[in-house]
Formats: sequence, structure tokens, C-alpha cells
Amino acid sequence: MTRRSLLLFVLAALLIAGCGKREEGHTLVTTGSRRLTVEEFEEYARNADVMQPYLAMPESAQKKALFDDLLSYEVLAEAGVRAGFDKDSTYSHIEEEALPRLLPDALYEEHIGKTVKVSESEAKLFYEQQKEEHRLAVITTVDETQANAVVTRLNSGVKFDQVAREMSIDPSSRSTGGEIPGWVTYGQLPIEVEKELAPLKPGQHTGVIVQPQGTYVFSLLETRPRKDAPPFEQNKDEIIKMLESRKKGALVSQYLGGLKKQYALKLDGAGWTTVDEKILVLPDSLARWLGTDPKRAGVTDAEMGQTLATWTGKTYTVKDFIDDMMKAPMNERPPAGNVQLAKLFVEGKAMNAILVAEAKKEKLDKSPKVAQQISRAKSSYLVNKYVEKTLPAGAVGFPSQAVLDSLTNSMISMSGAQVPKGGIKFQSLPPQIQQQMVAQWQTAHRQQLLKAEVDRLKAEIKPVVDEKALASIPWPVPAEAEKEKA
Repeated sequence: MTRRSLLLFVLAALLIAGCGKREEGHTLVTTGSRRLTVEEFEEYARNADVMQPYLAMPESAQKKALFDDLLSYEVLAEAGVRAGFDKDSTYSHIEEEALPRLLPDALYEEHIGKTVKVSESEAKLFYEQQKEEHRLAVITTVDETQANAVVTRLNSGVKFDQVAREMSIDPSSRSTGGEIPGWVTYGQLPIEVEKELAPLKPGQHTGVIVQPQGTYVFSLLETRPRKDAPPFEQNKDEIIKMLESRKKGALVSQYLGGLKKQYALKLDGAGWTTVDEKILVLPDSLARWLGTDPKRAGVTDAEMGQTLATWTGKTYTVKDFIDDMMKAPMNERPPAGNVQLAKLFVEGKAMNAILVAEAKKEKLDKSPKVAQQISRAKSSYLVNKYVEKTLPAGAVGFPSQAVLDSLTNSMISMSGAQVPKGGIKFQSLPPQIQQQMVAQWQTAHRQQLLKAEVDRLKAEIKPVVDEKALASIPWPVPAEAEKEKA
């Protein structure tokens, strides 16, 4: 049950990101108001992320296990519908919230994903380049103007580490004089960076390198032969996949640069003074009011409306910046006192909005793949809400003292150690081990409760399975291209 329960808790995220499925096709199972098709099942089976938990199983058991887990997922989603969670306000906004995340990927796939190919000869050439590894340093700047100032100082003879400590906007590399920890080989850096680094000798620096995440100047500190490089044939497939990813990354950078010019994106306006002199210097006691009562944080209505960025059809204001910061995880928010990183944050939000606008122009928000991803996001919400309602945190409970003592002695016995006469008490274990054992028991108990609830729902909802269709699905499921040839 461990693997299956794991799937019920994490399958939702994998399904949203992993498979864009079709509504048409032969029905494999009907679960109340829900329907899973043969085509959907096959696409799940082709997805590496979805299949990862099953790889340790015998191949002959994988298809049934995947089907059982998907059926359990569908049963829980149907239970969510019957509980009325599809009437929640959050449920009604799922599409609105998901599109800004899904549409950029759909746009990249439409314009870039289908065009990238890597030959074996390209992979072999790249492998030869990986026989050396390099130690690097970097200075991160917010724009080309600042990067050009960096290059001017370096060309005048100022040492790289001194310029990095004075001008880099990245706190971690600034503190080390720009030095990047460890050694890297080609393949770990963007293509544009590697092209600039390739002709350098130790001690030399690149020119200005513009990337979507920022603007950089690199220095090559040291080069050495790489030890124990694996044979090419052993890593050929991984190298090809990695090069495909790099090519896509380079094309994405070019594409974003073109859109930035097309939409005339500019990061300027009076609002940056407010961000720099008010918002980014607020103490925590006032910053916590930014999202709910900006005036209490010292930001006036007039300042909230000030411009930070403009692009075709849009003005991005201080209010937009505050709203986006409040929605972002803490580790993604611009740090206090760093207006350069705040500008990178705003540029990222602007470019995402531009990508969404482009995708909607091309009607990708109406595409079958995106529509199904939205459907799966809704299913995920239904499943999670139902599980939260049925198995709240307090429902799992705590193991009894007798159970804990028994688990303690079983653990010691399984380790090969001799259990003393009379056994060992749970309380004698170190506190960290006690916490781990209680957590493991609660996880297992939660899994048992979830299985019991799924079994109960199956008996109540009575899903209808086309056993003949299930049996006819080949396993492993062939790749889409192989299926089309057949």
C-alpha cells in the first residue's frame, strides 16, 4: 500500500504537469460523472514522471498497478464532486490561476519544442569538449549599461574579484569575489556563455552576456583535465537529451528577446523611487501591511499608481509589484534594499504576461492539451479537498505506548542486533529517532485509512470498467510515434 498511497497524494501534480490528454477515445472506465479513456491511460503510461513509482515493480504488474491508482484517483475526484467542492469559489478560479503557468510552456512547445534535434555526431563532439573542467567567477548586473561599466573597469586593470565585490548584484557570489563554487564542464552553462568562455585563457574575462535572468560578465579562473570521464556510449542518450534541452534553452532566450523588443518592454517610471526608498527598506513590522493596508506601511494611493514598467497594452504599477510580491514564495521575493533584483522580478512578471498574451492570440488557451491540463488541475483540487475533509490531520492520531514499544523492538531486531530480555522501551530512544518512528507510523496509518476510504467509495460509486479494453492495451505502451507507424 505504500507505493499506492504515495500515488494518491502526489499523482495530482504529476498529472497536471505531465500529460495533455484528449477527450475523445474509447472509454476505459466510467466513475459516476467522470470518464477515463484508453488514450488517456496510454499517455499516463508514457510519462516518465507518472511511471517513476512503478519502475521497481515487475513489468507484468505495472499496468494493473497504474490502472488501480488512476481508478482510485478518479473515485476520489468523483467523491469531491458529490461533496460539492466543484461549487467552491477557489474551484471556479482554477483556470484563471493556472493559465499564466501553463500557457508559456504551450507557446514554447508550439514554436520551439518540435524543432530541436540533436545528432549523434553533435553529441560526440560535445563529449570531447567535456574532457576539461573549469573554475569560473561571475559578476551579475541588472542591465547592459551596468555590465558595460563592469567591463570598462576590468579593462582598466581593476581585478575581477574587487569589481565583483563592489558591483555584482548577487549577494552570494559578491561575497566570494564572484567565484562560483566547484568545477564545471561545458553543458552546465547556457550556450551563449560557453561560446564566450571557449577562447579565453585563465585570468581573462568575457564581454557582456545578456540572458533572460540577468546580464553577466564571466572570468575563467582555471582549467584542468577532467578525471574518470565515463565512456561516450555509456552516456550517449543522456548527452543527447541534455543537448536538446540546451538548444531549446538557447531558442527560448532568442524568442524572449524578440518578444521583449516586439512589445517594447521598458523598466522605467517614477515608481522605482518609491520601491527603492520606501518598499525595499521597510522593517518587517511595516512590510507585513503592504498587501492589506499599504497606507499603514507608508505607501500612499498616488505612489501605488506609479509606473514601474510599460509594454504594449499594459502599464505595470507599484500596486502590481506589491500584489505579485505577496503572491510569491518568500525565497522568490526581491531582497530588502536590492532594487536591481526587484527590476529582474518585475521583468520576469512582465515577460510571463507577454507570453500569456501571445499564447492567447494563437488560441492556445483553447487547445485540447491546455484544456485537459486545466481539467486535471480541477481534479487535483477535488481530490485534495476530499482527502483533507475525510482525513484531517487529527484523524490519524498517535500510536499507543504498546505499539511504539513493539515497533522499537522490531526495528532493533531487523537491524540484526540482539534484543535484550524484556525488550527496549520506546522512551529510551533518542528524541530524533522517536519523532521519526511516530511520523512513519502516522504515514502508514494514514495510508491504511485512505485505502479503506477508497474501497468504501468504490463500493458506493460502482465504477464501470471495460476489462476487455484494459486487457488489449499493450505493455509497455509504445511511444506515440511507434503507435502511429503501427
